[in-house]
Amino acid sequence: MKLLIIIAGSLIAVLAFILVGYVVASGPEPHISIPPEPLWDVGPLTITSTLMGAWLSMILVVIMAWFATRSMKLIPGGWQNFVEGFIDFLLTQCEEIAGKENGRRFFVVAASFFIFILVANWSALLPFYKSIGVTEDYGHAIFQDIQEKAADDEAFDEGYSWLAWEVEEAGGWGIAPVGGEEFEFDFHEGWTAGQTLDAYIIALAEHFTGYESITPEETVPMSDDVNAAFQALEDDPEAPAFLTDVEGETPVESPTLGTAFTGVDFPGDKVAMVYPFFRAAYSDLNNTLALAFVAFGMVWVWGFQAHGIGYLNKFFIPPWKNPIMTFVGLLELISEFIRILSWSFRLFGNIFAGSVLLLIMAFVVPFIAPIAIYGLELFIGIIQAIVFSLLVLVFGLSAVESHHDEEHDDEGHGDGHDHAGGAHGDATHQTEGAVQAH
Repeated sequence: MKLLIIIAGSLIAVLAFILVGYVVASGPEPHISIPPEPLWDVGPLTITSTLMGAWLSMILVVIMAWFATRSMKLIPGGWQNFVEGFIDFLLTQCEEIAGKENGRRFFVVAASFFIFILVANWSALLPFYKSIGVTEDYGHAIFQDIQEKAADDEAFDEGYSWLAWEVEEAGGWGIAPVGGEEFEFDFHEGWTAGQTLDAYIIALAEHFTGYESITPEETVPMSDDVNAAFQALEDDPEAPAFLTDVEGETPVESPTLGTAFTGVDFPGDKVAMVYPFFRAAYSDLNNTLALAFVAFGMVWVWGFQAHGIGYLNKFFIPPWKNPIMTFVGLLELISEFIRILSWSFRLFGNIFAGSVLLLIMAFVVPFIAPIAIYGLELFIGIIQAIVFSLLVLVFGLSAVESHHDEEHDDEGHGDGHDHAGGAHGDATHQTEGAVQAH
């Protein structure tokens, strides 16, 4: 009996926790966008939320390094001791995978990748990500779209759906509203500016006054519906009001009301979208591609350092020497570029999917589900950092050892099997180390 009471009490507590979450933590339906949100334009450079996330990660890495080195001691303690132990652990792993000489050669690049990817992935779990950002005034933007079509005397050539939130202020920066109401406005292909204006009047009346439309979906607004909706807006002093006396603005005539409007005013709450200042740096394919190109470039640098221009013999083998190996070399060259895509999409897919899952679960089940997802994202964040840096080590090792097999063949024909066995033994030892670490 006592056990049943404990189970029932636990279930009631969990349900109460979820209900409280819906009341105090539930936000509007999340706006999910694969491209990063543009914030500002600085000359030809567009500052996006993922770029801001990358810059914040850099700042965090610099701050941690500064705290670790600001008062270094021969016998470390505290934060310096932790950082030195962490770096020593990374160096040991590099040496175990690639050997002492190559491990030290690859260490700076591989460790930099690991640390930066880890900080970028984990910092994206901070509470202010996806919450604080630039508020774009959609209420006026929709009317401006209608004005542009009216000025060109054209119908809309495609349909579009505006999804926004009801917020207190629009313009500048703001915080994503908790418990905010969603505003959605659809217009359809072939609608004129006037017909779209009538539909906008109905949409605003439905959202701000509770008016219920009688026009069937995806059809041109009915006259009675437009008149009633416009009257509902005029009767509510806090509801949006359409203006006729804004100078310098293109007038848009409502075919139902017979009045040309030049603007719209929102005396109370506004209609806007909050574009976050920060988003996970590697939820942007542009950033993961840039990281993969740097990694790919460093692998080639190591290959040329080890073998000079002869490194290209790995890819370009004259057909008169061995036609089969010529084809194999071309496949190897293609695989080098495929690695860029595989590195990019692996990191992007995992981080973007995690951020979307976290948003959806926070919307569906506030408080409870996000806790478990946060734990999962911590795990995925470190796994992706490990995988990326480990691949850099493995491919780097392959680049510097790329000619061992060729040297083995040449030496085997001339000097017997001793040299071949030694070269093969070294390569096998390092390859086994890489596979074991992986």
